[in-house]
Amino acid sequence: MHDSDSPSLVAGCGLICEAAGHSRAREILEDQFNSLSMTVGGTDLIGVVRSLRDEVGFDGDRHNYDDPVNSMLHLVIERRRGLPILLAVVVHEVCRRKSIPASIIGMPGHVLVSDGAAQPTYVDPFHSAHPMSAGGARGLYETMTGLSNFSESFLDPLPNRAVLWRILNNLLSRYRRTGELANVRWVMRLRSVFPDVGPEFDREFARLMGPMN
Repeated sequence: MHDSDSPSLVAGCGLICEAAGHSRAREILEDQFNSLSMTVGGTDLIGVVRSLRDEVGFDGDRHNYDDPVNSMLHLVIERRRGLPILLAVVVHEVCRRKSIPASIIGMPGHVLVSDGAAQPTYVDPFHSAHPMSAGGARGLYETMTGLSNFSESFLDPLPNRAVLWRILNNLLSRYRRTGELANVRWVMRLRSVFPDVGPEFDREFARLMGPMN
């Protein structure tokens, strides 16, 4: 099913892109999704993912995984490459515009999309369009992580705010690793609008923003 919380995924992802210096990203995204929703085939979740991958050319970027372009939604659509969570956003939004049920599933370390049925079907658009059961999703988690701590809660749908939070965390991890302080600052500025920010974040935010006050 679709979550209806605010902000919308497209608006939120567009805001992230604009904060990174990509002007008019929200407007560009609306045009891109209008075009995609008319181009992409399929009458269910798996059909949409197959069309996005096989006909339109979307795939995961395995070579430059954490490059910031893989977290900028309008560039993901332009390049047909992105991180798992950004490809999940593409699938979710195309499905929404085609009135096809779809939910983003935020397993630790990876992201899937589900049709939300009584016996849900899952798909990993980063790797393939093959449908998976809950057991298949568990197997994927254990294969990717090497852990045996799987919980059914790992297959709960993510609300929009949590999706945007994870996108920002991916960017923050990249910018910290590469020492890009200016980019760390704008990411933390955006993260500060979320209600679930803890004291540790507050202290780090104040330290990093101090020179700009």
